[in-house]
Amino acid sequence: MIRNIKMNKALYALATTMTLISTLGAADIIVDEAKLQEIKTKNMVLQDPALSIKGAIEKPESYILKLEAKSPQGSQLITAILDKKTSELYMGSAYDKDASAITFPQDAKTITEGVAFSYGKGSKDIYIVTDPECPYCSKFEKAIAGKLDDYRVHVILFPLPFHKKAPAMVEWVMQGKDDAAKKARFEELMLKGSTQYEALTKDAKEPFVYSLPTQTYIDKSTQATMELNVRGTPAIYDAEFTPVSQDELLQEGKK
Repeated sequence: MIRNIKMNKALYALATTMTLISTLGAADIIVDEAKLQEIKTKNMVLQDPALSIKGAIEKPESYILKLEAKSPQGSQLITAILDKKTSELYMGSAYDKDASAITFPQDAKTITEGVAFSYGKGSKDIYIVTDPECPYCSKFEKAIAGKLDDYRVHVILFPLPFHKKAPAMVEWVMQGKDDAAKKARFEELMLKGSTQYEALTKDAKEPFVYSLPTQTYIDKSTQATMELNVRGTPAIYDAEFTPVSQDELLQEGKK
C-alpha cells in the first residue's frame, strides 16, 4: 500500500511537471552542449551510449529532457524528467486532462526541413509522411485526391527499411526540378503505378545508393520523422504537428 502511494505521488509529480511543457517556447530550451553534458552526469542511465540528450528545459526542481534513444531498428525521442534534488530519472507517458499525450516541444525547423515538396494554396497547413512503396499510402493518396483544396500540403518522404524499391522511388521523385515536378512524379507512382524509377536501379541485389542531394534530403527526412515520432505510413499531422486520423481528413474532404 505504501509503495502504491509513493508511486502515485511520483506519477502525479511527473504529469504535473510535464503539463507545463505546452506553455514553453523554443527560447526556454537548453541546447548548449556543455550544459547538456553536465546534466548527463547526474544519472547513470543517461550515460548509456544509446541515449543522448537533445535538449532540456530547466524548472525550479527538475529538468525536462528530450532524449534520443538509438537501437538497431532506428532512433526515437523520449521525454523524461530528472529530479534536481535526488537525480532520479522518470521516463514514460503523461496525459493532460483531455487525455492528449504530453511530449517535449517539437522542433518545427527540423520538421519543415524534412519536407520533400509542398503543393496547394489552402489556408491550412498539413504534413503527410509517406512511403512511395507503401500500399496503404497509395490507397490513401487515391482516396484523398482532389479533396485537399483547403490545405497547403507538405509531403515528407519516409522510405521504410523493409521496402526495397522505396529508395529508388524516392530518388526518382527527388530528381524533379521543383515542387511541381516532384508532385507530378509522386502522383505517377502513387496514383498510376509508374515504374520509371526502375531505370535508376543498377543492381537489385545491392543496397540502393542515393545521389548526394537525395541522401542529404533523406538525412533531414529521418530527423523530421523522428521529431514527429512516426511509427508507420501514411502519417498525417496538422499545422501544430498534432496527429490527424485518415478518417477525420477524409470526412472533412467530403464537406
